Amino acid sequence: MKSRAQKIPPKHVSWAAASTPVGKVVVGLTDKGEVCRVSFLRKRKAIEVVEEWQAEWKRTVFTAGSAPKDFMQLPLLMIGTEFQKNVWREIMRIPRGQVASYGEIAQRTGMTKAARAVGTACGNNLLAYIVPCHRVVSANGIGGYGSAGLDTKRALLKAEVVSV
Repeated sequence: MKSRAQKIPPKHVSWAAASTPVGKVVVGLTDKGEVCRVSFLRKRKAIEVVEEWQAEWKRTVFTAGSAPKDFMQLPLLMIGTEFQKNVWREIMRIPRGQVASYGEIAQRTGMTKAARAVGTACGNNLLAYIVPCHRVVSANGIGGYGSAGLDTKRALLKAEVVSV
């Protein structure tokens, strides 16, 4: 999947609700047609998610748009630090139906002692479901899943026939 990265959010994002096998998400697209944000609704309305995005990205203008047919195939715009982007790219290499530990991802990125930082990078992933942080688990359990919650992580892993 094609991706590029930058440190600052885009100036304009159109958003729409879309479906995944485990629930609805809000998808944010740049003017270039890149997916820059994905958040699970989890009993919220789409506009509430967009208001949260606006609170974080104060200089970005958000407008309602139409849901892309297959947002999973669109190019990505990753917003984060170099370390985070390296972690997310490594996570995207985990095959569907498999998991890796935070420590394994740290080793793969050359930061052998950075398992906790990998967990933080997962928590800061703005491209939920596309960058499959749900496939990253702790060495002795499921680990966390940020604002999407453990129920969502369990559902995503179950949909991929993974037991943890």
